[in-house]
Amino acid sequence: MRLRPVTLVVTAGAALSLLVGCSSAEVEVSPVTPAAEESQASDSSTFCTDYSDVGGTLATPSNFQIGLPAEQTIADLSERIAVFDAVTAPDEIATEWQTTRDLYAESVEIAEQTTPSEPVMDSRVIEIIGELDEPTGVIRDFLDAEC
Repeated sequence: MRLRPVTLVVTAGAALSLLVGCSSAEVEVSPVTPAAEESQASDSSTFCTDYSDVGGTLATPSNFQIGLPAEQTIADLSERIAVFDAVTAPDEIATEWQTTRDLYAESVEIAEQTTPSEPVMDSRVIEIIGELDEPTGVIRDFLDAEC
């Protein structure tokens, strides 16, 4: 028995309809509820308010100037660390938040081993500046979009 092309198309179409009908009945889609969206917006709003209240700005998560006297580097980064410690970052930026905070803390440790009036020129600090680009960029993008 040989099927004509029209019969094949109709048969294939019916089979496809049957498959699509079955598969769509089995797939459950859980929509994002307005309450979930509102909760996420509320979390961002709370974070932004808290961040601003403790002195955080768009410039807080950024590279810092190298070559400054150790005492200035310590003061600058200690203020930034205080902001990072005072606020809980939203999940969207939590990893970058912790990475940035840890890199600032490492730089403070290096600066503390330098004579206060001498510039901090340790090669590790220069590496840290490069490592800060990605996480601080993600944080600044979030702050710019949400706050």
